[in-house]
Amino acid sequence: MEWEGLRLQISLGSLLIFNDQTSLSAAARSSRCISEDQLNNRTDKYRKTYWDQLIISKIKVPLQDTSTCQQTAKEIRQEVNMRSLSPWKYSLDRDDDRFPREIAVAKCLCEGCIINQKEDMSYNSKEVFAQVMVMKKAQCKEDPKKYVVNKEFIKIPVACTCVVPSYTKSTF
Repeated sequence: MEWEGLRLQISLGSLLIFNDQTSLSAAARSSRCISEDQLNNRTDKYRKTYWDQLIISKIKVPLQDTSTCQQTAKEIRQEVNMRSLSPWKYSLDRDDDRFPREIAVAKCLCEGCIINQKEDMSYNSKEVFAQVMVMKKAQCKEDPKKYVVNKEFIKIPVACTCVVPSYTKSTF
């Protein structure tokens, strides 16, 4: 009799724990949907605590940058990206479901590198990447007026650098 009572208590306890976990996971799933006000609060907090601290967030992208490799080789400008041996320009990558919506991304102007004010093809210009955290939103399936927000890490090109080309070993 004592064993049966103990077995019954264990079974009931297991059911309660299992039931509690099931209801918690259901509650967690439904609480992932947030209102537009909550979304705005979350993105404001993200901007203040993370994004505004990054150098990439302070880059001003010219509206029309038509710079070419040849132009950059001939004229020296103040900006670091234009004084580099591997000059680059910035463009905006836009995603309305991401915060920040616009991110400045680098694009190399030359295939080679600027050496003695000319493009030297015995070197290569390559993008330098950084991994940054962004917030992505999606409409909630249960309520289209609410959103699910997730943090993601994306790789973005932030600059260009001059490198020696990589050669593959060939057999002679």
